Amino acid sequence: MTALQRNNREVIRALHFLARTLIMLCVAMTIAAPVARAQTFTVDTSFASPLTGLWWNESESGWGATLTQQSTRLFVTMFVYDAAGNATWYTVSCAVSGTTCGGDLLRVRGGAAPTAAWSAGVSATRAGGMLLTFSSNDAATMSYTLDGVGATRQITRQVFGPLAPVIAPTALAGTWFGSIVEARSNCTQAQNNGNRATYGQYDITMGPAANPLVSIHLAGVTGLQCTYSGTYATNGARVLGNGTLNCNDGRRGNWQSGTIDVKAQSMALILNVQLDTTETCSIYTVITAARL
Repeated sequence: MTALQRNNREVIRALHFLARTLIMLCVAMTIAAPVARAQTFTVDTSFASPLTGLWWNESESGWGATLTQQSTRLFVTMFVYDAAGNATWYTVSCAVSGTTCGGDLLRVRGGAAPTAAWSAGVSATRAGGMLLTFSSNDAATMSYTLDGVGATRQITRQVFGPLAPVIAPTALAGTWFGSIVEARSNCTQAQNNGNRATYGQYDITMGPAANPLVSIHLAGVTGLQCTYSGTYATNGARVLGNGTLNCNDGRRGNWQSGTIDVKAQSMALILNVQLDTTETCSIYTVITAARL
């Protein structure tokens, strides 16, 4: 065998080895890629939308409703039965206002069985109206009229798994540094409507459960000084608070908490504020901050 033949044979062997290596690498990447992507995702189990979930009347097992909340909008789906005992669906879409949410009750018909080809012949027709009145994030009264007949049901959140751990209210206490963003509407003076923002230091004090007082003091870089004083309570996995607002720019009013999210070194508060002096703005307030 000549030297040239030997060199050619070595080149062919090297190419075969390279080809096998590339094939194995491609297979490995194909198998591993989905695993790597899956590891980057974590399901959010927070209560950013406090009304979202399954609701029922515990003494009337067999029917219920799903509530899905996105900001101030609520979509309700009732899975119930008609007068003949046939399963049927009703839906309601409404805007949350204070502790209530009301809208048209729609009867849904058509569609197809899950094992059949989809049929686009779905219709939703008005069958009545519904008003939901919440006494907490976990209990409500459902009042409705269906085909001219009125009814009222008491419903509660259906708990079928472990609840998220309760946030220790005192975790909010301490000194924080961050921003405050206000979306103002319904102001007496039109020029005060719109968005405002500043940042500064927040000093928060919270009493024990036996004396549940809370105080949030803002010292803004612009010289603004505001104090949110009030009380707090826990509701399942949520911390709720309400009280009065006093600022050195003359603003006075009441506040009520929306979402309170607290971690070791960061927090986010959503407060709904209603001014009640010479200015009557409704203020959607977002406070985000961190601490050392």
